[in-house]
Amino acid sequence: MSINNRQRRRAKKHKRQRDRRDAAQRDQTRQRDQPARGASSDQRPEQPDPRTHGRDCFGEANPSPGPRWPGGRRSVPGDEVVRATVLAAAEAFQLGPGPAYQSRLEAVRVLDARAGRPSVDRALAWWVERGLDKAWTSGWQPADVLRMLRRRLSPAHADAVASSVAESGARRPEAATDQRWAGQVEAIRRDLGSRSPRPLGHHLALAVEAVSVLLRLPPLPRLGATTRGPANGRTRAGGDGSGAMLERVRALLAKAESTTFPEEAEALSAKAQELMARHAIDEAVLDAGRTGGPGGVVGWRIGVDDPYASAKSLLLDRIASANRCSAVWCKNIGLSTVFGVPSDLEMVELLFTSLLVQGTDAMLHSGSSIDRSGRSRTRSFRQSFLVAYAERIGERLSATAAQVVAEGAERYGDGLLPMLASREEAVEKEVQTVFPTLVTKGTAVSNYSGYVAGRAAAEMASLAVGGEVTASPMEAGDEAIRG
Repeated sequence: MSINNRQRRRAKKHKRQRDRRDAAQRDQTRQRDQPARGASSDQRPEQPDPRTHGRDCFGEANPSPGPRWPGGRRSVPGDEVVRATVLAAAEAFQLGPGPAYQSRLEAVRVLDARAGRPSVDRALAWWVERGLDKAWTSGWQPADVLRMLRRRLSPAHADAVASSVAESGARRPEAATDQRWAGQVEAIRRDLGSRSPRPLGHHLALAVEAVSVLLRLPPLPRLGATTRGPANGRTRAGGDGSGAMLERVRALLAKAESTTFPEEAEALSAKAQELMARHAIDEAVLDAGRTGGPGGVVGWRIGVDDPYASAKSLLLDRIASANRCSAVWCKNIGLSTVFGVPSDLEMVELLFTSLLVQGTDAMLHSGSSIDRSGRSRTRSFRQSFLVAYAERIGERLSATAAQVVAEGAERYGDGLLPMLASREEAVEKEVQTVFPTLVTKGTAVSNYSGYVAGRAAAEMASLAVGGEVTASPMEAGDEAIRG
């Protein structure tokens, strides 16, 4: 075959291929431009979007994606598209506030402009509610959630979703059965005040980042409910109950924290702890007389934050031990769970707040510390200061409590000591039930000067947590018990 014949055959083959391609393109253009029956000439029939149609990540059926414009664009993004975009931004934030997160956050802002603010508000509220539902079923409580948002992000993030936390927490069954849960919801609402909450879309970045944290909260042990009733809501003869006792506690806290006279603080400390110990003995005797055993043991979570969180947790542990309670510190989430009967837990929480304020003030007034080479030793000094402060406070509280128990044994007889022992056993049993695997760790002390200064500050700290320290509920309780 000649060269010319081969060239002619090759040219014919290429021409046939071009003709077939041109025909296929004409058919595609004709089908795309042809309008559907009953539809306008510029709108294609409604078709499912393969990217969004089906089921979402929670197994719920997505609605139809709606009409589509030529070129595959939807006229208005549906709620499921906005939700998916918000989730993508939240997941990107988990890797850090870098370019990937910023680009996905910008995509949410674009949808905000295209779909309108209400659509983005609904998507954010939907994800916040899903995150809170997950938190409630994982053992978290309203105050714990807001504390974690402040710890991981900032107070502004917690404020952005505080209204949603309060509303979601109020709808839970625990709001009607758990006194502490209901108190936390009420405290959040009280902090919000009378101002109406703004939609989440007004705090777009804050809300997206809060969703990122809510969806990844670790599970916590579920705590027993603090119920209203004879165990902790009683009123004794003479009208002096636990509520009046707590009012005296709160009234004297300000005085104990603001006094500048060491002698006054020292005098108040012994008397106040004596009052608190007697109150606890009255509670134990009344519980034994009413139920034949220790009152209901529950767990309360108390925040312990940096800096020097390990030393602060030690202070809480020593206060709890002196008042027949037990504390377990979870370092990774900045929370201590304290177990005991509600009346003791109330005293432990208030006393910890007061003593931590006094100890922190004394630590700051001690100034900074440097070694012989001029290097800063401030951190080691303050860590050792708070550790010594906690140890000495625990010694003082335990000594006063032991003295009051000895006096109570003379008053109530030999049955008091077994009664208090059974309460401590009930507390330890609850601790083992909630935390079956515990690890005991110590807190290092590396600065002798800080240790000495901390013990000296503990000697001067006021343990005052009551009102008029000379007024005791012992007499009214004694009449009720003996009667």
